[in-house]
Amino acid sequence: MRVMAYVFLALLGSVPMYANDLPRLYDDPTLQYWGARYQRSTTKILDDVIWPALLQNEKNAFGGRKPMLEFPFPPTTTDEAKGNPLAFYSFGHRDLVVFPVMSLKFLDDLCTAYAWLQINGYGLETISEYTAILRYGTPPARGFPAPLEALHIPQNALKDAKVDDLALGHFVTARTFILLHEMGHILQTRTNSVSSDPINNEERADRFAAAVMNRTPLRPLGMLVFFLADAHWSSYPAVPGATHPLSGKRVLTLATYFDDPTLALKLRKMADFLDDPEIRQGFAATGKAGNLAALTPRRPGELPHLDNGPADSSGQAFDGVYRGQFVQSPEPEAMQVELSLHRNDDNVTGSFTFGLGVGTISGTVVGNRLYFEWQWAKNFGKGVFESHDNHSFAGTWGYGQSRSGAGTWTGKQLLLKH
Repeated sequence: MRVMAYVFLALLGSVPMYANDLPRLYDDPTLQYWGARYQRSTTKILDDVIWPALLQNEKNAFGGRKPMLEFPFPPTTTDEAKGNPLAFYSFGHRDLVVFPVMSLKFLDDLCTAYAWLQINGYGLETISEYTAILRYGTPPARGFPAPLEALHIPQNALKDAKVDDLALGHFVTARTFILLHEMGHILQTRTNSVSSDPINNEERADRFAAAVMNRTPLRPLGMLVFFLADAHWSSYPAVPGATHPLSGKRVLTLATYFDDPTLALKLRKMADFLDDPEIRQGFAATGKAGNLAALTPRRPGELPHLDNGPADSSGQAFDGVYRGQFVQSPEPEAMQVELSLHRNDDNVTGSFTFGLGVGTISGTVVGNRLYFEWQWAKNFGKGVFESHDNHSFAGTWGYGQSRSGAGTWTGKQLLLKH
């Protein structure tokens, strides 16, 4: 149960290979409605923002013609877009950039969620947890919910002018960067300069996008919302032949292209963690241990909300909501952990979280001790808690069949069930 400093979540590409196909997140009427709006607004970005910012030699490199835009609906089923909700790509030989309507709606919703959470003082980690669940988790019977439903964003979120302005700004600048990046790939095809190294191709496309955006008044912070989600679909290390690999090196290089010091700083911080194996393992673990019910908004530093179960008045040990710490040997730093335990006679079941998804716990009470088994993502083991006052416990946990050796675990009851 390795725990890392998940700083990347607070910082706030495109198609790698993935393990699972992603089902449809939106119904047809929703996509039909938004598809027409996205086509108009994205075309306007090309006509009114990007094309006027190009130098004459750049326009000449495109043959004096704007690239064509395509907005497929229903979602494309090509291998290029399979499984990724952010499947934007280009066909250089056709001067064509493809914006699947479902991908645009997904990005739009992420920008709305980001804006509402930020404006209302909530942490942003639930966005990354949600996208990790989409990437690595097992879908519920009815399928994964769309972002705003999953993240418990109010339906009237955009009626707040501040939220609306911030969300729109991120959505516009994210699309501007994506479109310019794909135009960079088209230029590589037109000039016969496509490299056999995918990272090199990405960096050159990024450089073109950044150069043009520096000539506009736009601050492309929406690009960070896009990268924050897209990182979950980028294989680490990059899979040979991946068309849009996202690496720390790529992001660090991108930071050098922008004139905006705030954006450059955020990109450098992102790059520091993007190539960290533990962070990438954390992405996967978060998704596998993820619980959609735990994605309700929470304040910075607050742990995910757990299901506290039905009320009762037992007042027994190992029954209620506990907050405490666990230490993983040999690391000295304690991590905050919250547990929700439900006791029925001597049987105890429940869940726990330390900020990266939700784990399960079950066991049996013998005297003043709880002998339990735990599971988190694909990690599992055993442990024992000892209680002396019915309202707190201390104990040890281990991997596999061991009840000790991995570290210590304490908890104090926050609220008695009644």
